[in-house]
Amino acid sequence: MALDLSELRSGFDRYVRAVLDPELSGEERRIDLKHMRFWYPYYADVVTDVAELRKPRVEKRTLKVINSQSQIDYEPYADDQIVADLKAAQETILLNLPRIPADRNIPYKKGSRYLPDKYAAVLVAHLRMHWDYLEKLTQKEK
Repeated sequence: MALDLSELRSGFDRYVRAVLDPELSGEERRIDLKHMRFWYPYYADVVTDVAELRKPRVEKRTLKVINSQSQIDYEPYADDQIVADLKAAQETILLNLPRIPADRNIPYKKGSRYLPDKYAAVLVAHLRMHWDYLEKLTQKEK
């Protein structure tokens, strides 16, 4: 059975719409984009490594450390560059996730592994957490 990535596609699109909503404050947009600039390409790298039968580099730092460092590392990046990087990561995930056998686990971070369909669902859940938050902020700002 083919891996259904429709929710991942639509979830990513909804995240991009939410983070680029002109009603969202520039500060909130920047914080969220810099956070996602670390995580989404990381997911793409892990999925690619598993698809290519390489040992993936699994993140071992705490979420607090990663999220703080992402705010520093991606400060020089323009919003449009980050969005382009996220879109490239999405394309990489969509290309490589179906190449992974349905019974092969993919690490999410240290200590967690998911089969491809569940990995896609976890990515959607991460995106949903962000678009829900951003959409609530946008509603408050109106």
